[in-house]
Amino acid sequence: MTDRPSGITTPSADTDLTPPDGHGPARKATWGLAPAPCTQHEQQLVDLDTGESRVEQEDNGAVANPGGAELLYWPDTCTGIGDYVLRALPNTRVGLLRADAPRTAEACKAAAGTGFAALPLFDRRDTKERGFTVGAAVCAVTADGAVAMALIDHMSGGATTDVSVSGNLYVWPQASN
Repeated sequence: MTDRPSGITTPSADTDLTPPDGHGPARKATWGLAPAPCTQHEQQLVDLDTGESRVEQEDNGAVANPGGAELLYWPDTCTGIGDYVLRALPNTRVGLLRADAPRTAEACKAAAGTGFAALPLFDRRDTKERGFTVGAAVCAVTADGAVAMALIDHMSGGATTDVSVSGNLYVWPQASN
């Protein structure tokens, strides 16, 4: 795997949009993570059914009402810059599809079952070792039963600055019976 410099964008053309069994055609949206300055005491929650995020008062990584969100991006210490951490919320099925894996709904569904522990995005070595790189995807089986693939198409920042992440989001909704 090649090491990509900060800010590089990868097209999503190599994503197979074939629905997995029991799911409908993919809906396309976008998703992203954008940290607020720690002085604003905010944490971001991301719902992978829609790509929508909301900001709430930061509470050391605690979330009173997840409201359908799968991901939390929060400042771990808020003592300076470069300390935001990303993790899956409890009772969610979220995992990481590495950049060298096939970008299919089936592969994403399987990756969602692997878990996603807290990851300090400012730690470039840790993110690279764990596979959170441009070309990878955060995958989930959502509370609605959808398979979600949040592609990491763009990353900027790191080490001494907070990291922003964005990309396309593909969601295969559970088929109606």
